[in-house]
Parts: sequence; C-alpha cells; structure tokens
Amino acid sequence: MSLTARLVLTVALTALFSVSLTGYLSYRAAGERVPRAFGVMGGPRGQGAGAQAAEERASMAAASRALLGELQRATVQAAGIALLLAVVVGGGVAFGTTRPMARLADVTRRYGAGERRVRAPTGGPSEVADLGRVFNDTADRLQAEEDQRRRFTTDVAHELRTPLTVLKSELEAIQDGLMEAGPDTVTQLLQQVDLLARLVGDLRLLTLAEAGELTLHRERTDLAAVVGGAARGFGSRAGEAGVRIAVDTQPVSAVADGDRLHQVVNALLDNALHHAPSASEIRVTLAERGSQAVIEVADEGPGIPPEHLPHVFRRLYRTDDARVREAGGSGLGLAIVAAIVALHGGTVEAANRPSGGACFTVSLPLASA
Repeated sequence: MSLTARLVLTVALTALFSVSLTGYLSYRAAGERVPRAFGVMGGPRGQGAGAQAAEERASMAAASRALLGELQRATVQAAGIALLLAVVVGGGVAFGTTRPMARLADVTRRYGAGERRVRAPTGGPSEVADLGRVFNDTADRLQAEEDQRRRFTTDVAHELRTPLTVLKSELEAIQDGLMEAGPDTVTQLLQQVDLLARLVGDLRLLTLAEAGELTLHRERTDLAAVVGGAARGFGSRAGEAGVRIAVDTQPVSAVADGDRLHQVVNALLDNALHHAPSASEIRVTLAERGSQAVIEVADEGPGIPPEHLPHVFRRLYRTDDARVREAGGSGLGLAIVAAIVALHGGTVEAANRPSGGACFTVSLPLASA
C-alpha cells in the first residue's frame, strides 16, 4: 500500500473512531437521562394513578424513544460526514506531502541512471524541501568534482603527449636513417624522458597530498634554516640567470615536516626564477605575524594577469604555457605547494606587488610553547 493510501486510511479511521466513540458515549448518557427527564422511569406522581397517568407515561416513553432515535441517526450522519471530510482533507494533505517525495524519488532514480544534470524540486513541506536542497548541493558538488577530474584527465593526456610525440618522432628519424644517434640526440631524448619522469612523480605526489595520504614527519622545525637552505640551493641557477636572491629571516619555529616545507620553498623559488628578468631580485622573507609563521617569495617579473590569479594553484595551470614548458616545468609546482601547505594546516596566496612582480605568501601555524 502506498504512503498516500496509508495516510488517508489513518486519518479516516481516526475520524470515524473519534465520532463513533463520541456518539456512543452521548447515546449511552442520553439513554439513561432522557427517560428520567420525561418521567418514564419514575412511578406515578401525586394521587392520579389511573388510566390517564398510564397513558401519559406511555406518551412520554414514546417521545423519549423518538428523541433517542433522532440522536442515533444524527450520530450516524455525523460519523458519515466526518468520514467524508477526513477522506477529502486527509487525501489533500497526504497528496501534498507525498507528491514532493515522489518527485524527489524520481529525480534520485534518474540521477542514479546517469542524468547528472537533473535536480530535485525544493517545494513542499519544509523537511522535504530541505532534503531537496541537500540533494541539489551534493549533486552540484559531485558535478564540479567530475568536471575537474575530466579536465585533469585531458590536461594530463596533453602533457604526456608532448614529450612522447618528440620521443617517437626522433626515434623514428633515427630508425629511418634521417638522424644519427649522436650525443646531442641522446641528450635530447633523455631530457624528454626526464620530463616524463618528473611529470609522473609530481602527479603521484599531488594525488597523495590531495587525498590526505602523504605522510608528514612532523617535528619542531627551524623555518629560518629551511628557507635559508632552499635559497642557497638556487644560488648558482640564479647567478647564471643574472638574478639576485635576497633572504631576510627571523628565528621562527613550527611543528612541521622540514623536507616538505623545503620542497614548498623550492617550488616557489623555481616559479619566481622562471619569471624574474635578468638583473632583478627575488626576495625571500620569513617573519612571525600573530600566531602565524609567514614565508613570502616575491619577484620583480611581469606579475600575474588578474584573470589568472584565482587559478594559479590549479593542477597543470600555466599563465605562460610555452615559457614554462621550455624550462622543463610540469605545471604542477604551485598545486603541490597548495596541497602540502594545506596538510600543515596553513594557507598560500598569490598577489601582485604594487611595485611590480608577483608575491606568494605561505602562512603556517606557529609551534606551541
């Protein structure tokens, strides 16, 4: 039996039982009091106990029976009217309650069958409307994740296709005798293999980090040593590019994975070095601000176009695709930065400096005393 039928039947039976019980009790009380009120159950009053008194009592008894009959018929009519009203009103209430639920069930079935764009109505009783809104919010979130996965798959295929195409074309040229397998050719092939290996490694690291499965070895860490070590590691590359790295650190500690934070600073310095012009400066600072340890990496490059700022931490997102690819970047560095910082309970932001260039700011919780 459907929920609508059960609701209507429940309301109808409740109304019928209530009216019947009320009518029964009223009829029972009237059956005791009406004859007494008419003087049917009492003896003859006064001295006139003759035929006239007997006739009067008989008339009163007939009148009381007629009144009780009318009361019984009125009770039956009231029960019928109550039953009819209960069916009509209960049916309306039941239909109004179950119709949104039926629509929601239909939407759920269609969504399960693959119609990912279908959404639930948000009308009806507040509880059903709330359920519809929850369904829609969940469906929207799942759709956004599905769109992101689809874009990611497309981007990964594109990133893998480029070095594989180069490898294939050069190997075919060697096979056809159009190119000699000399040291320069082997070096180019190895560079493409290195790019593939770097991309696969970065993808694995990013996947683990975003899934919360990347193991962090947390301990009290001297962030000044981490930042200074990373900056020194880029000294030779920066010198070759004619870029100066200036470091300004304060003694700040945090409970963190020093190796992963070293990786974060490396990625930010690598990104800055890709965009810093010759004879410019990359400034790396570490300071304590309130309850946060703040690391900033700023360059004097062209900055980030405003329309790209909200997307720079997305996987495989490049503001200057050709330039970064030529430099051997995988397009995953900033996404890895965001994932590692998030695992440490911190935040990372990108902005443009008023004087020119981009600035990346990493905020991490300080170590408790």
